[in-house]
Amino acid sequence: MNTDTVYAVIDLETTGPDASSGDRIIQFGCALIKRGEIIQTFSQMINPDTNIPSAIQQLTGISPRMLVAAPYFEEVAPTLAQILEGKVIVAHNVNFDLPFLSTEMQQCGLPALSNKAVDTVQLAQIVMPTEQSYRLVDLTRKLDIKHDNPHRADSDAISTAKLFMYLQAEFQKLPGPTQRLIAEHSGFLIRDTDVLLKRLASSAPRLQGHYIRERDLVVRTPEQARAERPMPGKFPEAAPAKRKMLKRGGLRFRFAQAKMMDLIYTNAQGDRQPLFIEAGTGLGKSLAYLLPYAYLASAKQKLVVATSTTVLQDQLVDDSLPQLAELIGGRPQTVVLKSPRHFIDLNKFATTLQAGQLNKADKMLQLRIIVWLCQTTSGDLDELNLSSKQAPLLAQIRHTGDSGTQKSNPFYELDFYHRLQKRAEGAAFIVTNHAYLVRHRDDQLFSGRPYLVVDEAQHFPDNASAGFTLKLDLTRMRRGLQRAASLLRKQEGASLGTIYADDQLMQYQLSTAENAATRGLALVESMQSGLQKNYLELGTVSGHGLQEHVLTTDELNILLTNLHDPLAECVRKVQSLLNFADIVRSDYLQHEQRFVPTDVRSFQQLDEIAAGLRACLPATQLVLEGSPELRDARLLLASVQMRHAKDISSVVLSWQAVDARVQIQQLLQHFTAPVFTGATLTVRKKADYLAGQLGYGKVPEQNALRLRSPFKYRQLARIMIASDAPTPPQQITDEYVDYLTDAIATLADNDHQTLVLFSSLHVIAAVYARLANTPLAGNREIMAQGVTGSAAKIARRFAAGENGVLLGAASFFEGIDYPRKQLEQVIVTRLPFEVPDRVLSSARAAALKQAGGDPFRDSALPRATLRLRQAFGRLIRTEHDRGVFVVLDPRFTQTQFGRSMQKSLPNVDTDLLPVSAMPPLIEAWLNNIHEPEEDPNARAK
Repeated sequence: MNTDTVYAVIDLETTGPDASSGDRIIQFGCALIKRGEIIQTFSQMINPDTNIPSAIQQLTGISPRMLVAAPYFEEVAPTLAQILEGKVIVAHNVNFDLPFLSTEMQQCGLPALSNKAVDTVQLAQIVMPTEQSYRLVDLTRKLDIKHDNPHRADSDAISTAKLFMYLQAEFQKLPGPTQRLIAEHSGFLIRDTDVLLKRLASSAPRLQGHYIRERDLVVRTPEQARAERPMPGKFPEAAPAKRKMLKRGGLRFRFAQAKMMDLIYTNAQGDRQPLFIEAGTGLGKSLAYLLPYAYLASAKQKLVVATSTTVLQDQLVDDSLPQLAELIGGRPQTVVLKSPRHFIDLNKFATTLQAGQLNKADKMLQLRIIVWLCQTTSGDLDELNLSSKQAPLLAQIRHTGDSGTQKSNPFYELDFYHRLQKRAEGAAFIVTNHAYLVRHRDDQLFSGRPYLVVDEAQHFPDNASAGFTLKLDLTRMRRGLQRAASLLRKQEGASLGTIYADDQLMQYQLSTAENAATRGLALVESMQSGLQKNYLELGTVSGHGLQEHVLTTDELNILLTNLHDPLAECVRKVQSLLNFADIVRSDYLQHEQRFVPTDVRSFQQLDEIAAGLRACLPATQLVLEGSPELRDARLLLASVQMRHAKDISSVVLSWQAVDARVQIQQLLQHFTAPVFTGATLTVRKKADYLAGQLGYGKVPEQNALRLRSPFKYRQLARIMIASDAPTPPQQITDEYVDYLTDAIATLADNDHQTLVLFSSLHVIAAVYARLANTPLAGNREIMAQGVTGSAAKIARRFAAGENGVLLGAASFFEGIDYPRKQLEQVIVTRLPFEVPDRVLSSARAAALKQAGGDPFRDSALPRATLRLRQAFGRLIRTEHDRGVFVVLDPRFTQTQFGRSMQKSLPNVDTDLLPVSAMPPLIEAWLNNIHEPEEDPNARAK
């Protein structure tokens, strides 16, 4: 390849994926590129002389009638071969197009294609590392490349050609050392993609611009810490002052939003009482609490904002804080705090570049990260839109929170997590999540009684309870000891035993440490085996494979006594290993020049193992001390759990908080004037249920504010209830799954993105398996949580699509934002009550009953009501949305509690009718047209 190379960018439309099995080409498209310009295009319809599946016709818009007069492939094959002769073939997924075309050529008696070839999917993954999707239609939409007819070969070929030219230009904009490093590690890429990169990198310039090079890596120059921003002046207490300020930011003045601002500001200045504020969707809740604190918070008394998820953290920083900056003329210094595992450890990543035994997925991730490091200012791995399952390399490069020292870590000054902690000290705003806040409640960063806003506060009691869970994590301890024994053992390849093969003193210490790891491992295995045999053989098994036995007080006392001696010996062995890890680290730091780059990974592995084992010690210490709290069944539910069926190595001993109100109150004492807010805080228009869960008493009227959404829901949403739905059975049956499948296939047979909410991943899998064999699967992209991808992955995919049907549970009831056409139909398969036989739920119900309460009325129903309100909240996110909310559970109208839940939703028109009668009404409503004739007795207002 050189500057005069002609690239033939091709695309095929076919009757199926496999030419060798009889699938045929129905359209060929090609765009020729030379010196960065499209010099010629070619398009040809082809008669496949076979049936075209309906799904292909639907996808491409190519019907058999359009191909009747088209030539057969053998008639055009010589022309196509002539066009491609001497060209470098380029395609979006070239390992499909090129082999398919070559097979068709051979079937015509022509030689197989032997052209060099380049893949634009891999180029895009490298050059655009943070994209959510690498489909051609999504990339061209992102880059504003005109793409008139997606899934038509002529249009796709031209769009791919433009994408190809863009990717080459962007690659050449990268810092020179980055280009060369990518080229050096690109040998595994498809076909001749690496040849192209090496040619482009051959003219790469020297490092220049706002970058720093350390070892082989290039990162953006860190921003200098800014001096604390002065307060923006006087808080705009009067409505005209707020109106003027909001107008400056292009925002509308809302009385409800202003009322929320005033209450927060006045309370923080005066009584400093806890506030409960329900702010309906569209009111501008985030800005309503950020603005008053911009006049109150400083580096000395910070504002801590805790959201329920890391996704919501990012939304707050990306959307609300820029709005605030426009209003007050500058952005308060803000830091987003997440667990260290969200961040890349540059030192560890640099070491992986020396590793020779990585799979292709990890090698591709390496190249993406090399480019991403030139772009990111945070080092937050979430920016790469990956899951742990997608790339095992992630486990090796995640940060542990230990940045080392300037001596031990060549990237110390550039380390993202270290820089984050330093910036947090001088920040006025700290944005974090519930889990981080609970686990790090005693950190110095949260001293000085900062202000606190808990957003999505309806989840805080459960999230806090999870944070107070104590686990004797024998699984983690076992894994650490196994890895330690392997690393310490003398063997071929990289290991500490091999590295110190000629050092007699260190060999003795290695032998002692290996014996400690081996003995500790035997002790852990024995404890896990005993727990499984004594408590889990008759334990209950959940639908997710979790086997669990709740310990009685007597069982727990006996267990803690029996565990004491083997656990104490195990801790001594672990401590011996930790001491050895300190010796090795010290030796490495003092004699770094003696070791080769491949040795460094072994030292890092020992540090990782030590960090994991060290994290197990606090829980073991509490168990060994016989902490009275662990024996109090009113506070903590003790259980033996096996995470995976028949896997003894997954056995752990866990204490879950039954009543976390005391701990939550202790946590809240660290903060000033906490504000609890969210769109769905109240039950029966009061915040008392949430306040009770947090350890407060009845909420005084002046401390509670319920602000309705500004949306005119009657004009935007409609509820439809299936009159022919069966009552959901306690145990899932084939008949019930068949009903759900038929109902969803009927309701989703349209052009409107649809979210279907379930209470069980097991049911999702069963319904998806049936839907995949219906005509709906040929017309719509069906995504199923736990089947076609993780919740995060399919959520991103759904947001980027136009014809999706998403089957989701749990997290999809909340915290997702799909405005306008991204979501127009929500289907709730059953009322969202918690599974009643969940061990923790049962324990809480028993405790509530013992205290004189009613578990259903006081806990189960309020929880389900809030969850249903959250589900409805997914539908209407802006005043321009329009949607339909369908409920497939007859209890919604046939029971008193169902009717109570129905009243909690916005007052909109409600229809009670069979599923079969819904589609025309849905279509009329969503398209805002006159409704078709219907049975006048079908509607229930």
